[in-house]
Amino acid sequence: MSQAERSNQRFIMVTGASSGIGRATTARLADAGHMVFAAARRASALQALAAEHPRARPVVLDVTDQTSIDSAAGQVAEATGGHGLDVLVNAAGILILGPVEAVPDELARAQFDVNLFGLLAVTRAFVPPMRTRRSGRIVNVSSALGRFVLPGAGLYSATKFAIEAASDALRMELAPFGVRVVLVEPGVTDTSLYDSATALMPGYDTALEPYRLTWAAGFGFPPRLLKGAAAAASVASEVAKAALAPNPRPRYQPGLRNRMNTALLTVLPARAADQTKLRIAGVTKRPQPAPRPRPAPSSPP
Repeated sequence: MSQAERSNQRFIMVTGASSGIGRATTARLADAGHMVFAAARRASALQALAAEHPRARPVVLDVTDQTSIDSAAGQVAEATGGHGLDVLVNAAGILILGPVEAVPDELARAQFDVNLFGLLAVTRAFVPPMRTRRSGRIVNVSSALGRFVLPGAGLYSATKFAIEAASDALRMELAPFGVRVVLVEPGVTDTSLYDSATALMPGYDTALEPYRLTWAAGFGFPPRLLKGAAAAASVASEVAKAALAPNPRPRYQPGLRNRMNTALLTVLPARAADQTKLRIAGVTKRPQPAPRPRPAPSSPP
């Protein structure tokens, strides 16, 4: 590696690196010559990634386990000679689908634990060296569903809305220390996230039952959106841009269709937006009203 290449090298961590957007982002940044700490729970998947992209370093990390986070921070400090990360990409996340009423508490909490509290815990672990040296960057992978809500994805959106708010605050709070905070808001992306979400749903099938009259297309993510899903590699291109651009924008929205949908659904009046979202989600029927109970016959005087 030349002196110029060494001076341009960044120390980067990507969480959720074993699959989907996280994996594609790790591959792209590693192939560009950066040292990328590929962080996820599945060691075997990380080893396979590192075999294909030698500048990716596997780091087993569970974002919901503080001991695991502390261990990862120690590995990064040792590997970087105490410098720490130049860029943290928070891409770990899970998707739980279903009407808000129907999703069990344990799954709702698990989604917040990974998507929001895990992101915050990892960020806290790696921000201090950035603040000390007055430089660094945090890229939080949110979602278009952090800007608007579709029926059946309300609790997922709740975690992403929270990430948007926390990131906006972090951007302002860390700016005086030279640390930039950037959001990436992908639309529907071709990953295994939707398959794993659908696979969980039989576990709360009874709670879904009242909604079957209104959800003609089923409870999985809307098929019409999945048909137009973006490739993970194309989203990774935007994440890499957010990570490396000298003067990054506060938000990146990969894909023209994604930008158009977000623009439309966030400016329409609520009633019009609701009707559009119901059509997108395939909620096409109204449940029949329950029959009124007949009054008991009165007793003769």
